Amino acid sequence: MKIKIYIQPSAKKAGYAGLYNDMPKIKITAPPVDGAANSEIIKIFSKLLNIPKANIEIVSGLSSRNKTLEINENITYEEIIKKLESF
Repeated sequence: MKIKIYIQPSAKKAGYAGLYNDMPKIKITAPPVDGAANSEIIKIFSKLLNIPKANIEIVSGLSSRNKTLEINENITYEEIIKKLESF
């Protein structure tokens, strides 16, 4: 399942910040340097969805705030949003 997300790097606290341009907005503490932000995104989604990091891949937007994640797990968009809202 693919999901488009918007990232706000270098935030004081990581978390879900609602929708931005119809995409879930995720605040992360890592700066957008040397792949640190991308690593944190994968770590957050892995922990949040309780799935292995290997099942999550950033398929577009590696150097952008707009990213597309490929989640290789049987989960719906609505379930992901529900889990993000409790993040």
